Amino acid sequence: MSHSSYLTRRRFVKTTAVLCASLAGAGTLSACASDEAAAPEADSAPEPEPSAESAPEAANQADTPAEPEPEPEPAPAGDGNVLVAYFSYPETTEASDPANLSTEEENSAVVVDGQIKGNNEFMADIIARETGADTFRILTTRSYPADHQGLIAQAQEEINAGDRPELAEPIPDLSGYDTVFIGYPIWWAELPPVMHSFLEQADLAGKQIYLFNSHGGSGNAGTKEEIKDILADSTVSDDNFVVSRDAVANSEQDIVDWVRGLGF
Repeated sequence: MSHSSYLTRRRFVKTTAVLCASLAGAGTLSACASDEAAAPEADSAPEPEPSAESAPEAANQADTPAEPEPEPEPAPAGDGNVLVAYFSYPETTEASDPANLSTEEENSAVVVDGQIKGNNEFMADIIARETGADTFRILTTRSYPADHQGLIAQAQEEINAGDRPELAEPIPDLSGYDTVFIGYPIWWAELPPVMHSFLEQADLAGKQIYLFNSHGGSGNAGTKEEIKDILADSTVSDDNFVVSRDAVANSEQDIVDWVRGLGF
């Protein structure tokens, strides 16, 4: 508003007030009061008019409903921390030649990049790689013979006696793990006694358990059902990985397919 128009407006308001006062006796005051109320006060700042550019944008904002929040996707299997716990005892010595293993050494070990690994250690490493898991190797303070006949004789003696060998390493805090893979060899169609030590001491309640094992011809040998009984407060999957010790070295892709089939 220009300065001149502002003065003209003030003069109009003043003139109107005088006229209203002079007409008060004629009964026309109410009409004059209505006109004065409709006029803005002199010192007030009116709201700015929306520009031609901003008006359509404001209209669009008013007419466009807010987009709904996307529904959270369900967590994949094994989402969260994963642990691979395994017992692996390859029948090798420090002098074993990775390039020239004996028949019995080949039955219990795999050579990877010139390094000798136990069958279940080999499988555990693949599972850990595919799931991003931590690993825990189950060890006992008890020593075992490196020759095959001596090992199976001691294994049978432990099984018959119902031994629970002492663990060499304390079981880690398992509270942060949602999923635990457990691996072991089959000894005399049984769980190795050290596996009983681990399963009976580990707090695996409420966790998802997946099993994998290597064997010499007996498959699961009833160990899955036995572990389900021991871990009654856990969820032990029926989908476990079982492989002959003779086929472990060529089982990498089968292990990968199994893990991915579980949802990892």
